[in-house]
This record gives sequence, structure tokens and C-alpha cells, in this order.
Amino acid sequence: MDTDSFRREVVVASAAAGATVALSLVFEFVLAVTPSFYLQAAPLSVYFLYLFGHGRLPDRADQPTSGSE
Repeated sequence: MDTDSFRREVVVASAAAGATVALSLVFEFVLAVTPSFYLQAAPLSVYFLYLFGHGRLPDRADQPTSGSE
């Protein structure tokens, strides 16, 4: 695993973890409700979809596109 792909994995994992914590805090302190575990953990499903489905995408899916083409 090269440094760029490792960095990308860490950023995606951090974003999923941060979104999960933020969503739980919003439910607890802003909305004052207790939702189900599945609703609180919903951002993690996006991470697992990325984790297990990312390797099946073509290489060109990771390349940024330029608007000048």
C-alpha cells in the first residue's frame, strides 16, 4: 500500500467516524431523542461500502477530472 492510498483510507475512515460521532451528538443534545443504533451508525455503512466496493472500481474512478477537457 503506497502513501497516497493509505492517506486516502485514513481520511475516509476519519470522516465516517467523525460523522457517526457528530450524528450521535446531534440526536442526544440537539434533538433530545434516542434513535435506534442503526440510525446512529448510518455513516459507517457508507464507509463499509467504500471499503469493500472501492477495489472493484476501475482505476480511472480515482483520477480527478479536469473541467478543461
